[in-house]
Amino acid sequence: MAHVLVTRPAPAADRSAARYRAAGHQVHVAPLLAFALLDPGPDALPPAEGLAAIAATSARGVEAALPLLSPAHYALPLHAVGEATAQAARVAGFAEAHAADGDLPALATALKAGIPAGGVVLHLAGRDRSGDLAGLLAPAGLACRLVELYAMEPIGSLPQEIRTALSAQTEPVLAPVYSRRSAQALATALAAWADRPPFRFLAISTEAGEPLADLGPVEVAKTPDEAGLLALLPG
Repeated sequence: MAHVLVTRPAPAADRSAARYRAAGHQVHVAPLLAFALLDPGPDALPPAEGLAAIAATSARGVEAALPLLSPAHYALPLHAVGEATAQAARVAGFAEAHAADGDLPALATALKAGIPAGGVVLHLAGRDRSGDLAGLLAPAGLACRLVELYAMEPIGSLPQEIRTALSAQTEPVLAPVYSRRSAQALATALAAWADRPPFRFLAISTEAGEPLADLGPVEVAKTPDEAGLLALLPG
């Protein structure tokens, strides 16, 4: 049995924690990012009639856009970065939601394959992003209309009760990370914890794990999803 620290934002943190507990591990939950809606201003979303598709790089972006979407927006094809985001779009009411293979280049490839040159893509995005979807689409003659709908605000430090529970561990604490942004928040929290135990980081992608490289070994999941992270856990 390993000790697993889950720091992704709620409510996803609780869902992930349940899966790690079911795998037989001791789980500690301490979200280090908090979801905050942004006000994009009136008429922030362009009319659906001028769009070829919608791109979503997180389920949170879909959630934040719901009050702003018209029925015509729901009729557009939505291309999601991965299956979890695509499923969130389906639940929200999009009839046509496609899942890419879990990262921004794969999403851009799917959009370029499905949209002719001259098309405009609406990107439902967070304020803090890694990668440049517009830059990836431009060589194919696609325009990208970016709308920032939410922010993930850093909480700053791990709660004292979590640090107390983990400080006596001699075996590495396992810390799965689901995005570069959450890894940056975890790196900040651990850098401020002088007597922390050893950590081993389980990253959903190479990019997600990069901020933690100086704080312990980083293993990258073979598939960019939670199943890939679960496969890295000891049996």
